Amino acid sequence: MRGSLRVVVVGGTGYTGAEALRLLAGHPGAVVVGATSERQAGRPVRESCPWLASDLILEPFDPAKIDADVIFLCQDNGFAMQHIDALVRCGRVIDFAADFRLRDADTYADWYGRPHVAPHWLNDAVYGLVELTDAAQLRAAQVVANPGCYPTACLLALLPLVRVGLVEGLPIIDAKSGVSGAGRSRTETDYLFTEVTGGFRAYGVERHRHTPEIAQALGRPVRFVPHLIPATRGIHATIHVPVGAGVTTEQIHDVWRETYAGRPFVRVVNFWPSTKHVQGGNSAFLRASVDPETGLATLVSVIDNLVKGAAGQAIQNMNVMFDLPEATGLPVGGVWP
Repeated sequence: MRGSLRVVVVGGTGYTGAEALRLLAGHPGAVVVGATSERQAGRPVRESCPWLASDLILEPFDPAKIDADVIFLCQDNGFAMQHIDALVRCGRVIDFAADFRLRDADTYADWYGRPHVAPHWLNDAVYGLVELTDAAQLRAAQVVANPGCYPTACLLALLPLVRVGLVEGLPIIDAKSGVSGAGRSRTETDYLFTEVTGGFRAYGVERHRHTPEIAQALGRPVRFVPHLIPATRGIHATIHVPVGAGVTTEQIHDVWRETYAGRPFVRVVNFWPSTKHVQGGNSAFLRASVDPETGLATLVSVIDNLVKGAAGQAIQNMNVMFDLPEATGLPVGGVWP
């Protein structure tokens, strides 16, 4: 029945928060009962985000006033750990940021440049990569760490192969993201249209924060380099990985097909996918090719960073947490052109 789950979106006017509001508007088993914004509190959502037909009035963040079944935290890194002890008394929490993705507080401090102030939650929070996480853990979770957009694309391709022992060396990940991955409130000139259009560049080459997240899930090191492309949405991960002698392209595809059998959002395709193929949808497209001369497999994985890489995956997590069908309220297909 519609409205059975009450949802609060904290940070409702950023790209991921607004995308959560857009998707939840069509969810038959949930209703958004609150959305917060510190800068735009008191304004209607439809005024701050004109593409959303919502009558909600944005409110300042106050955990004491939250009463919900599930709380989406669409805030920057560091926010969740400051408020988690109060929030878990208000509802179950899905954090879109990195505060509970890493299991070790020292690793978090090293990569994020701040001490972790809620380390007692690091072992209890569940890493919510839905297709590859035990559903029983999600159903029992009080706190879910929504994976990063880059790790989602990379792990959907790599983790099944690692689990069956096909990967025999260091994965080299060459990944690209649209500009929306930087968030709506960024003011650096690097993200202006005039700075981005017509160009293409690597960033975070020495140390990108998603590196330990990917490595933790795989149980092995990776080399990860992201790039900014002049597009609004999308993650395109091209992964080069050594595989064993005799491993074939079809063998990799078979592992993926078996892993994702019955899962609505991951497709193994027979063409090299584009980010436009998944734009606006919650799907991931995968394809592989093995070069027998070099012993390298090339894996390609594409997702929409704001949907499968953020808000859509959070709704997937919510659905599993509350025993709803995984695809409830989520678009499988994308938009074109």
